[in-house]
Amino acid sequence: MRDGWFGVAPICSSDYLQYKGPYPYGNHGPRELHQPPVVAAVAIAFAGGMGPATLGQLLVAKLLVGAATSIALGVLSSALAPKPETPDLSSFSSIKSSGLTRQIRQAVTERRVVYGETRVSGPIMFISTTGDNKYLHMIIALGDHEFEDIGEVFANDLSIAPDQMDVDGLVTSGRYSGLIRIKKHLGDVDQFADGDLVSEVTEWTSDHRLRGVTYLYARIKFDRDAFPTGIPNFSAWVKGKKVLDPRDAVERWTPCIPLFCRDYLTWERYGLDAKEERIDDVALMASANTSDEMVNVSDLSVNIIDVDESGDLIELDGEIIQFQTGDMVNLVGTSLPEGLSELTDYYIIVYQRRETPRIRLADTLADAIGGTAVDITSDGTGSIIKKAEPRYHGGGVVKSSAERGANLDEMTNGMAGYVIYSGGAWRILAGEYQTPTISFDENDVIGRINIQTKVSKRDRFNIIQGVYVSPLNEGNPSDYPAVKNASYQAQDGSKIKKDINQAYVQRPHHAQRVGKVYLERSRQEIVFNAPFKLTAFNTQVADNFFFNFAKYGWENKIFEVIDWDIASIAGGDGVEVPVINITARENAPEVYDWNSGEETRVDPAPNTNLPNAFNVTVVGGFSLDSIPVFTQDQDRIYNILASWETHENQFVASGGKFEIEYKTAEEIVYKSAGIVDGSISEMRITALQPDTLYDIRIYAFNNLGVRSQPSLIEGFLVGTTVTTDTEDWESEDLLPEDWENDTLPSEDWEA
Repeated sequence: MRDGWFGVAPICSSDYLQYKGPYPYGNHGPRELHQPPVVAAVAIAFAGGMGPATLGQLLVAKLLVGAATSIALGVLSSALAPKPETPDLSSFSSIKSSGLTRQIRQAVTERRVVYGETRVSGPIMFISTTGDNKYLHMIIALGDHEFEDIGEVFANDLSIAPDQMDVDGLVTSGRYSGLIRIKKHLGDVDQFADGDLVSEVTEWTSDHRLRGVTYLYARIKFDRDAFPTGIPNFSAWVKGKKVLDPRDAVERWTPCIPLFCRDYLTWERYGLDAKEERIDDVALMASANTSDEMVNVSDLSVNIIDVDESGDLIELDGEIIQFQTGDMVNLVGTSLPEGLSELTDYYIIVYQRRETPRIRLADTLADAIGGTAVDITSDGTGSIIKKAEPRYHGGGVVKSSAERGANLDEMTNGMAGYVIYSGGAWRILAGEYQTPTISFDENDVIGRINIQTKVSKRDRFNIIQGVYVSPLNEGNPSDYPAVKNASYQAQDGSKIKKDINQAYVQRPHHAQRVGKVYLERSRQEIVFNAPFKLTAFNTQVADNFFFNFAKYGWENKIFEVIDWDIASIAGGDGVEVPVINITARENAPEVYDWNSGEETRVDPAPNTNLPNAFNVTVVGGFSLDSIPVFTQDQDRIYNILASWETHENQFVASGGKFEIEYKTAEEIVYKSAGIVDGSISEMRITALQPDTLYDIRIYAFNNLGVRSQPSLIEGFLVGTTVTTDTEDWESEDLLPEDWENDTLPSEDWEA
């Protein structure tokens, strides 16, 4: 029976191939998406701005504006609503049990939209074999739109950087050298079918263009040692959707969270299909600038290991990169690479996150986002020190199966802000303190004021915890450091936790900053509701104002509008008088303060010291000892006692095995002498002929079936004793194709 990718039949079943949408996947037109009726009605009511209004007009507007502000309050309240004590990943609408980094095989699945830079996999759209089952061909869809870039690819969690592949996509170094070919397609609406796939697989034709779909095409050559667990899982770090930045009217890739919100609001295919003219771009641009602001963090220093001036690449110490694109850094050292200066602000461009962490440096944040690197002209040494990071930069994935409001909430949480529809426009507000420009006093209040001075214990909390998705955790969900306040815990008499998950946050300090904003907001406990004169008409939800009220001792006390409504009350003559009902919560600049040193540093070291499941070291101390045995006819033969050291890999010693093979020096094919449990360190090879030269080797297998390189004794003369010198076999650079094959030439893969 021939080895190969058994159990793989040609499939082409993903609904990506059945899609009938606005890109030319089929003959149907685009799916229609409309604004909610409430939003549309409010837009009509306020389309011409607010001029003089009759009471009747105001009362009609009451219903419309009241509905609109309830949307705003829903977004505001969701961030502070009680949730279960235990973190619940299912509360991420963008993260399902399958995970974002695992490829899946199912006929119909949701569509994915990627914002910012993140690690993703997706559904297997097509799979087939060629070459008498020797080559496996797969297409993995990464997203349902055009991407900016596909960078570092992972095969079974092993990093493959762009410079580890040749111009045809063939992997040229590492474990999978010569075994995997990867082709990247960025989802252009006019892209062509992959030429190599068309020429090698009969089921795939030039009509299979996958226009508008970003995907990886991988061809994998069968090798039982390189792929002991079967079909490898592919994922990639990608730069996703290009979005419009109204600051310069350019559509580009960005990690700026407010720009994600704007794009999702206006996108007709999967977003809310809001009209461009209904976006308050003045507020949006201010929020984008806030998000780009650099926030100081505690210094993080990493040593430079090597420099590749031809690619302007700097290799860093460690197994996992500790920087992200856009981080501001300084360099220190006496022998820095030429082209770089000490104590000058540079910005990180991440190139490779695992195995060999590598970066480029840019002169500005805009250059880092655009991928324009500083020209390095020589090797050098030194250290790179992180000084600051963008306030609200991140990345994440929208799934079309999720409720659209939940998708928008997740983005909004990542900037500790609001997305509000009021007065006929959408306002996107990043979490920052806004100095009030409006002032009220008791003369502006036309009726009874109701005050709440304490939040009920049911709604209180003094610890924020939750989940974020970070490159430090391989792009998988993980807990961010909890935000705590000992003073609040003392006031409450106990620790009260609240989960706020942050699907679009990728930096641990960013997650803590957001958590602190929510925690401090919750402790601003004075809330009042009162009817105001029409002098309050120009206020909006999320506006701050000064309030002077001598009876309560409030002098220029700052409040934030959390609900706004038009109503009417009976005047002294019985005539209905229009009023503006405002609900406001106390606010303070300190809610948004952040000082470097407040953050809890995330441990960048691996969370386990378990060995790599795909690296099994050679068996050490392999030795052979001849033991004479006489037959009934007094013929002398030999048993060989093979012994070796206990293996250092726990997955060999527990659940693994050893296999010994032998042949005479003249023979080509090895024969198995037997298999023993991984906890055993010796075995007998029976009935070998005296005065004969044998080649004898031993392999270690872990419990996944991953095989080590062989420990080999050649030309062993039966009747003697030999111990191997394993030094020549320790190199991890030896690849599967360098090993001596068990049977026939590797291209045949005969079992």
